[in-house]
Amino acid sequence: MQSPIDVRDRDLYEVDEFDIGEVYRSDLDGVLIPRDELEERVAQLAAAITDDHRSNPDFYPVCVLKGAMRFFVDLLGELDLQVPYSEGVVHSSRYQSGPTTDRPAVQFFDEGRFAGKDVFLVEDILHEGYTPATLRDRVEAFDPNSVSIVTLFEVGVDRDVDVDPAYTGFVLPDSFFVGYGLDYEERYRDLRHLGVLDRALLDD
Repeated sequence: MQSPIDVRDRDLYEVDEFDIGEVYRSDLDGVLIPRDELEERVAQLAAAITDDHRSNPDFYPVCVLKGAMRFFVDLLGELDLQVPYSEGVVHSSRYQSGPTTDRPAVQFFDEGRFAGKDVFLVEDILHEGYTPATLRDRVEAFDPNSVSIVTLFEVGVDRDVDVDPAYTGFVLPDSFFVGYGLDYEERYRDLRHLGVLDRALLDD
C-alpha cells in the first residue's frame, strides 16, 4: 500500500474556482481537495484493498455512520474482488448529549456477523482516534479474524490512543473540514469537495 497523500502544507483553492452553491459558498475559507482528486484517491484505495484481499472469503467491510456513508459507497463501488461479500454498518458518536467525550456511544446492527471475519471499519476521518479505537476494541470482543481501519482522511496530530489505519487516503492539517460526508451540525455532507469551514461559524 502506498503512503497517504500529505496535504498539510497545501494552499487552499479559492471557492470561486468551483461550482459551489450560494448556500455553502460564503461558509468556506476555501477548498483543500477537489472532487476529482477525492474520486481518484478512493479508486486507488480500492485497488490496494483489491490487491490485498481479492480472494479473501472473510472480507467484511463495515460503514461507520453517518460520516463515512459516501466514502463507503464509492469505495465498494470500485472494489473488484473475486469472492462475494456482505456489508455491515455501525453507528458511533461522541456527541450524544452535551460535550464531546472520549468514549463514543456505539450501536451495532449486525454484530453476530463479526465472528471469523476480517472486519474493515471504514471511517471518514481519523482525528484524536477515540472513535476508531473504541470501535476496534468493541468489534474484537466478537471474535473476528482481524480488525482493520480504512480512513479517507487522517488529521496529522499527536494522539493519546494507539490507532494505526491499514489504508489512509490523505493526511490533513488540523482544521475543521466539511464535505464528502463530513458535516457541521448535519450540514455540508453533500458538498462534493473537501472544504475548510470558516472558523467564525464555529464561534457562533
